[in-house]
Amino acid sequence: MSIQTKVDQIIKNLGSISIQDFIEISNFDSEGFYNVENDDKISIKGHFITSPEITPLFGYTVCNQFLEKFPNPKKVHLLELGPGNGTLTQDVINFLRSHHISISQITLIEKSIYFQKKLAAKFSNKVNIYESLSQIDQKNDEILFIYSNEFFDAIGSKQFIYKKGAFYEIAITKDQNLYKLIYQHSLLSDFLKEYYCSYDFKDGDILEHSNLMINILEEIKINLNGSFFFSATDYGYKKISKKNSLRLISNHEKVNFFEQFENVDYSFGVNFELINNFFINFKPIISTQKDLINNYLPRQFQNTNNEETLKAIELIKGKEFDDMGGSFYNISFYKK
Repeated sequence: MSIQTKVDQIIKNLGSISIQDFIEISNFDSEGFYNVENDDKISIKGHFITSPEITPLFGYTVCNQFLEKFPNPKKVHLLELGPGNGTLTQDVINFLRSHHISISQITLIEKSIYFQKKLAAKFSNKVNIYESLSQIDQKNDEILFIYSNEFFDAIGSKQFIYKKGAFYEIAITKDQNLYKLIYQHSLLSDFLKEYYCSYDFKDGDILEHSNLMINILEEIKINLNGSFFFSATDYGYKKISKKNSLRLISNHEKVNFFEQFENVDYSFGVNFELINNFFINFKPIISTQKDLINNYLPRQFQNTNNEETLKAIELIKGKEFDDMGGSFYNISFYKK
């Protein structure tokens, strides 16, 4: 059954579907973008490309960031959130092993059945592939190295519009065979006003609030018992923008809402302020991806004259993509 048919059935039965449910079905249903098996997703030939797919230098940079805080790790437990093709983890493995660092465990948290199969084939029996963070088993003598790239932006979010002192949920319905957005009274309105009380919302402002994101952050926090280092890079914002941040990509091109339903990747700008506040006791540091590369790219690559390497560095800094390196942020924090 196609995604559009499933969405239509929900609208027929319930009258509407929330933005969050629509995105979750479109991305992670058995017929959703991240599970259909007849498509190459994250690559030049696929629908979009990420920094690790451009060059291993991104993974080396994240490793260098980790090693600055833990210069002589004895045992490292690698934990990637949303590994996709597994390229970033392979680059991390290669870099750490080249520095004679012992990797005690490799754990990959992957929701997509399609990518779970790819990861199992890529890494054989050498890794733990789980759907949930609750399945992680960290040993007392391990440093947990948690990292991700463009993981959080794939998590569904509810959207609300502020009008006359209240938040109304934005939902999707169908009228005379045409899809449209509607505003519905929400039982969450008072909760949202309290949760975001430090912000001054005006009529027409958009709030994106994801209970799914909060649940994942809670699961991460539960696992931060021993020594760890956390690094996440994603497209997003440091302060709530009060605007719609939903993006639709298909075959490397932007797509309009309702323009097509199949083979579309839906993502949101990530609220780095939320992540920062969640882990405030660990004193997180937020920087642009451009600054991440400038500060932590291994020195031998910073001083290179190799044209291909220099081009790859400029690409992951974002200069070739409307200076996207300034729109991607990295957040890191740790405990020894």
